[in-house]
Amino acid sequence: MSRFAQFLILLAFAAISWTSAHAQGVVEPPLPWKVKLITGETLKGTISKWDFAGVDGSFGHAAWTSFKPDDANRMCKKLMDWREGSQYIQLARMLFALDGGDKLAEAALRDAMKRDQKLDPEIQKLRAEVAEHRRKIIEDRRIAAEKDFQAKVVGADAAVKKDPAPRAQPGSVVPDAPRAQPGGVVPDAPHAQPGSVATDAPRAQPWSVATDAQRAEALTDMKADADLWLKQVNLRYSVVEAKYWVVYADLPIDETKDLARRMDDMYQTVAQMFALPEGLNIFHGKAVVIISATEPHYRAIEMAAFNSMPPPGAIGLCHMVGPKVVVTAYKSDDANRFMATLVHEASHGFMHRYGSPSRLPSWADEGYAEYVAAESFPNSTTKGDRKPQGLQWIRSGTNDVQNVLRMNYEDGSWPGPDAIGYAIGYLTVDYLVQTNRQGFGEWVKDVKAGLSWEEALQKRFGWSAAQLAQAVKVRYRARD
Repeated sequence: MSRFAQFLILLAFAAISWTSAHAQGVVEPPLPWKVKLITGETLKGTISKWDFAGVDGSFGHAAWTSFKPDDANRMCKKLMDWREGSQYIQLARMLFALDGGDKLAEAALRDAMKRDQKLDPEIQKLRAEVAEHRRKIIEDRRIAAEKDFQAKVVGADAAVKKDPAPRAQPGSVVPDAPRAQPGGVVPDAPHAQPGSVATDAPRAQPWSVATDAQRAEALTDMKADADLWLKQVNLRYSVVEAKYWVVYADLPIDETKDLARRMDDMYQTVAQMFALPEGLNIFHGKAVVIISATEPHYRAIEMAAFNSMPPPGAIGLCHMVGPKVVVTAYKSDDANRFMATLVHEASHGFMHRYGSPSRLPSWADEGYAEYVAAESFPNSTTKGDRKPQGLQWIRSGTNDVQNVLRMNYEDGSWPGPDAIGYAIGYLTVDYLVQTNRQGFGEWVKDVKAGLSWEEALQKRFGWSAAQLAQAVKVRYRARD
């Protein structure tokens, strides 16, 4: 045997020995290495052991997650058995765990396939594991953020059973209510001073925080309901799924898409008002919106879905059934009135799902919905219709705002003659927001947490109901 042949045999044995040792995690002889970690520190020394979790050597232990993807990929390829496709799959698994390592991981998977086509099922399994792991991370973060938000809405300042705070009775005199000054000028009501309010109200139960699977199931359920109702009345509407809404409409598809976009914009407006975490969807799956082109179709859907007939003049309604929110409407000839109504009704759905099912008083529930409609788009009829009606009513000098604050859904007193409750509710909410925007948001949270609206008003603004009524009267008697 020639010397050259002997050399090749020795070289082959050496290669096998080197590969086997490195594949088992032992680096012999130790491999010198110098690299900069993602922290900016420099790692220098010799590597004596390794696996797909990290390296050990004269410098101690260093996990691959400490390295930049390029450096980790380069060194792993020096240490691993480059002939084994399964090693490339392990390399890919490690690279997927590194920020910015996806492209290198996919390249490693292609190298694995080049070496062994039978590894495809294992490769697909890895991709599925990585996708599920990342989805779970996002889900866990969302759930944590949503639970934290729920705690801030209904968990903070939880009601504690104490002696009830004194309340002004109807017709009673409130000593510190604003009084007229010489010349007929009435000062604004005083600003609130922070303080606790005793209450025997139970803490409201927040809406449950759903997993991704539960949200998907809820969305499927919401869509199934809408499909069934449309089938019952023999109607087929186009469907556009937005970020927070599923919009069904018998309108041109471009118009339906525009409505869906505007509904998402409205949601963002309200979300910012109440400081929702970015992108948080508070709906059960998503809210369903059904828009009909004609009033007869709208009424047919109302009857099929809810066994009810809309009152005369109503062009839209919001139905809140347990955790579900469904808005129905028809596209009236007055485009501005239609859009104002749609936003108004959708706002009810948002407030229903905000924190807990606890409801605001009628004047605030409707006034807030009118406020959102006024703020969501420039041509809203709220400022053109509701506001002038409310101003005229207040300036007549014969009406008492507190009478509107007492109106409610339960006894049928809402919305009063000529639906004046909507106009005064809007002006009252607008006044509270102008006076203390943050305070109004905290007042809503208190009511959602179980406080009576009067107790929450005293806590956040320092006013009784009578004082609020007087302050609204003063504000709008001479100013628009």
